[in-house]
Amino acid sequence: MRSLEQLIGKAQELKSRGLTTQEISEELKVQTDTVVWLLLRGKERLGKPAPIDLFVDWSQIGSSVRRLSLAGWALADLARESIKNEEFEQPDVVVAVEGSGLVLGMSVAEQLEIPLASVRPQRVADKKLSGAINPSFASIDNKKVLIVDAILMEGETVTAAVQTARGVRAKPTGIVVLVNKSNYDSVDGVPLMALIQLFTIAKA
Repeated sequence: MRSLEQLIGKAQELKSRGLTTQEISEELKVQTDTVVWLLLRGKERLGKPAPIDLFVDWSQIGSSVRRLSLAGWALADLARESIKNEEFEQPDVVVAVEGSGLVLGMSVAEQLEIPLASVRPQRVADKKLSGAINPSFASIDNKKVLIVDAILMEGETVTAAVQTARGVRAKPTGIVVLVNKSNYDSVDGVPLMALIQLFTIAKA
């Protein structure tokens, strides 16, 4: 498990490599105010408590090909159940979000026995926008697609993936993620399912 000190070190390393606060937030899957807190940790000008946030350390899955495959199989099983329950339409293609979503998407596509596509949303300033479909993978033009990613934080990346798919006349029918840090059950009108759902419970 990654300690707070290691997380602080990682945030500082990413900052030293020239990444912006938003980019570090995306890399670590934490809120931008959490990134600021991590970067200022231990400095005199830090005058506020840690923000309410959760860091998802899934390195025990990501470091093992077998565990990654099993996680992908579990996501495929979740997708099958959602299709059976008519929460998702049957997809023609799996669309994996490039990065950690791609390795999970490979297993999901294998289990569902459908082609694999890959999408790369683009970053413009602090926003994630519609990007491009990787031409080395399957085409999704006029296809029904299932979007796969690892961790959903605020939904910006997955929203961009949905818009990218729609931009080539594809129809996103469902989204599956390993961990959902948001309270969303849909993104841009597309139903969302997660293997693990995190909830923030307000103090009384």
